[in-house]
Amino acid sequence: MNQAMFRTGVAFLALAALASPALARKPSRSPEQGTWKIRVTPDGDAAAKGEKQTEDTLMIEQGILRLTTWDSYGFPPTPYSLQGTTFTADPVSKQAGKIHWSGMVTGDAVAGRMVWTKKDGLVLSYTFSGSRAPRQKAKKQK
Repeated sequence: MNQAMFRTGVAFLALAALASPALARKPSRSPEQGTWKIRVTPDGDAAAKGEKQTEDTLMIEQGILRLTTWDSYGFPPTPYSLQGTTFTADPVSKQAGKIHWSGMVTGDAVAGRMVWTKKDGLVLSYTFSGSRAPRQKAKKQK
């Protein structure tokens, strides 16, 4: 009986030692989640209408997409859908119309298209690309 208890104890300890690293891992985030520094570039037609290339911050977290430059146009943070590594979102602004974002995440890079349909019906197309922004370390409180 003592030998059986000894074997059971050794097996239990071995299992606990093997399981500990797996249990200690943080849950992984979806690849699209994070903050991205992107460049938004108008296509030829949009550039001919005066649209300029801009730098922006794309934030994708917990099912919500937000772009800081577009806040001033009244585009709110918007839910996005995801199929594999491709995301789409369709924010609507009462003052500026609607935008369709579609992009693909590959590692630490993101790229895609944006189509802005203004309230007056004018349609402007852009491409965007960028990379994952470095994570900022939390500041220690004194």
